[in-house]
Amino acid sequence: MNKAKYSVLIFSPDIQQTTTDELYQYIKNGQKVYFLTFDDPEELLEDPVLREANKKELLNVSVVRYSSEWENTFMIMEDGQINDSPLFDYLEQNSTFNKEQYQLEHTYDVGHCIVKAGAGTGKTTTMINRIMFLKHMEHSLDLRTVVMITFTNEAATHMRSKLLQQLKNYYDLTKDKKYLAWMEEAGDMFIGTIHSFAKGFLVTEGQALGFSRSMQVRSYKHERRKLIEKYIDQFSVECPEIYERFRKIPHYQIIRSFTDMIEQIHNKSIPVESIQRLDFGIDIHGFHEFANYVIKRAIQELDEQKKVEETLEISDLISRLVLLKDLPSDQLRLSIRYLFVDEFQDTDESQVAFVSWLVEKYRCQLFAVGDIKQSIYRFRGADYTAFRQLQQQLKTANQEYKEYSLRKNYRSTPTLLKQFNVLFQKWTKVVEKFQFDGTDKLIPVQEESCQEGLVTLHMDDTALKYLLRRLYNENVAVLVRSNREVFEMVEKIENLGFFCEATLSGAFYRSLPVREFYLLLRRLTHPKVPKDRYLFHQSSYGENELTIAKVLSAYTPEKPFVLDLLETFDRLDDPEYEWNTASTIAVLQKIIDIVQPHEVFRLRYYGQLRTRFPDGDIEMQKKEAIAKMKEYKMNLDRLIYLLKKEFGDFQASLYDLEKFLSIKMATDTTENELKLESNVSHRIKVMTVHKAKGLEFDYVLMPLTQSAFIKQGKTDLILVPNSSQWKMGYRVHWNDFEFENNYYNEYVGSEKMETIVEEARLLYVALTRARKAVYANSSSQMNPYQAQCWSDLLESGEMLVV
Repeated sequence: MNKAKYSVLIFSPDIQQTTTDELYQYIKNGQKVYFLTFDDPEELLEDPVLREANKKELLNVSVVRYSSEWENTFMIMEDGQINDSPLFDYLEQNSTFNKEQYQLEHTYDVGHCIVKAGAGTGKTTTMINRIMFLKHMEHSLDLRTVVMITFTNEAATHMRSKLLQQLKNYYDLTKDKKYLAWMEEAGDMFIGTIHSFAKGFLVTEGQALGFSRSMQVRSYKHERRKLIEKYIDQFSVECPEIYERFRKIPHYQIIRSFTDMIEQIHNKSIPVESIQRLDFGIDIHGFHEFANYVIKRAIQELDEQKKVEETLEISDLISRLVLLKDLPSDQLRLSIRYLFVDEFQDTDESQVAFVSWLVEKYRCQLFAVGDIKQSIYRFRGADYTAFRQLQQQLKTANQEYKEYSLRKNYRSTPTLLKQFNVLFQKWTKVVEKFQFDGTDKLIPVQEESCQEGLVTLHMDDTALKYLLRRLYNENVAVLVRSNREVFEMVEKIENLGFFCEATLSGAFYRSLPVREFYLLLRRLTHPKVPKDRYLFHQSSYGENELTIAKVLSAYTPEKPFVLDLLETFDRLDDPEYEWNTASTIAVLQKIIDIVQPHEVFRLRYYGQLRTRFPDGDIEMQKKEAIAKMKEYKMNLDRLIYLLKKEFGDFQASLYDLEKFLSIKMATDTTENELKLESNVSHRIKVMTVHKAKGLEFDYVLMPLTQSAFIKQGKTDLILVPNSSQWKMGYRVHWNDFEFENNYYNEYVGSEKMETIVEEARLLYVALTRARKAVYANSSSQMNPYQAQCWSDLLESGEMLVV
């Protein structure tokens, strides 16, 4: 009974009187139990210990469909060692037991694991369980030699939290102190994005190549723009004939085009040396020469500046790894035994090569998991052929691997999955390169809880209001394609009288608390600027007494009347602030403590709600005002913390703070705005599909489904590898001035095809976020001939399954 190191799988046709005690003993010993039976396990799970073990995932109970063939068979399997294959297969086919997940968790193979995991199939749980299996089977395994790479910081936080929680579950049920030691190891284990790993890797392994241990990663957006401006001016002097053709184009539009081109280059992780060989083709206006001159010089000079300052940008981290490819194995310092890579379909060509290099150099076992149908980051350089590239590189290096497929879906209702499987199969006939065959079909595990499934309807404001009212206080998300559409839907839903939560990436430095704090700084550093003074007066720090009407009535062209009007308001020269003795941040904190801007904001916001919606639910309006106030304070406190962290003991002046914050507001897209997680069930979540990746909701609403995939009248870029150099294709659109180069004409056809299949994958992700039902703005039947927008790919669930 105690031979198993990690788990036992028990099939018992009947639940015996001794079953409870036997399960107790296994769990007390820290052995995970899979218990399968023909019997009803309800009475078994009434036992508080077993119920707790079931909740903490150390006891998995499955009811098996009865068969007389197995009614007298009792089976125990230890640590994944299969001793009765026919029975094992029967259990998989006639219960919720997940054979593929079980085998993947328990595999002893020395080869690598390549896992195709459909939406909602529990890949995160499988990875955590795989780590638990490895540690139990080899107690001497140091978890710090296990590396787990995720696609986002949020995913990394979730993964670490889940691993630590699982270890805590083991300790709670066994009281074995070894799990506390394992938790300490897991706390130091690397779990993060590939860029975070690359930074640490370059610092540790790259010293032999000149990388500094003190190397920092920061944004150079501001400096890059200055260099672009510098080389535009230089080009106008050196090549006046070509520049003259673009003289009438607004400067900011030219700068934006060059910035977009550089961002596209960085998304592909192209090394600086290769950028200098980049081919911009030819166009009739000579813009290729303009771009070649400005972009290569700006990138080169900025690279030299980074070397001097011993800093890198996030986009540099992967491109720099190519420098390590010839590093001898005996010079490597890190110890990596197991490498887990989540969302592998969203890696790019350079990242795939890096993973293959790690596997070969460190002789570590790879666990790569993902789903081609959920590859939705092509705009960042992701390549949906990543799995194919990996397999080819492993074969070339004579590395063994085994493919697995996770298909049992733990998220959506059987009705939804049945409709999805039919719909996705139909897409393959309309969208070239969208892959969906029999091995991709999702198998339901959940019992039927809602039979609405996929509902298509004309979702005007009336229909939207009806749905939101009907689903009030349910777990609802409105999913859209872009941040612009997020703002559009938030405005529409709030005008209908509902509360929203807009979820945007990297929005912290553009949040209201930060913007109003910046107005406070401007009030102190530039007190004579009328616009800033009036905006401050209207902010949560100001008295907000002067209405627009009062300002207009006092208008006079003879003198700056706004400053005179504001003279008696918003005084900040009170002796209590101790400007001459305290540090700047301390004085600002005192202003916050006295003014209480979060409380001012709450009162004004509640007043606005009562004015706009006098018939609205007063208690709900109070609840939302309090929630907004708490979020305001959370983010303001976070800002003060970040300022203290940035400046440390340095006596920063108001001007230092104002400059720092102005740059952050203009360039930082990494810091996320803090949001309440409890007592906000009344809010409708609105987010992009990219932001919803990895999340799930009871109901998904998709009101904006008719935006064209291929946008006309905008600048478009294509970057194509070609043997030893890259080619840049472009179509530039500046107001009425539009042109393209020869490479754009050559590759635009295939690029449009890739855009359409990417949009289909994006829609796949959106639909599969739903547990119970999807409501989409579309006609009842799919367009069988072409896909120009999401609506063309949608169809009523009733039409899909007759």
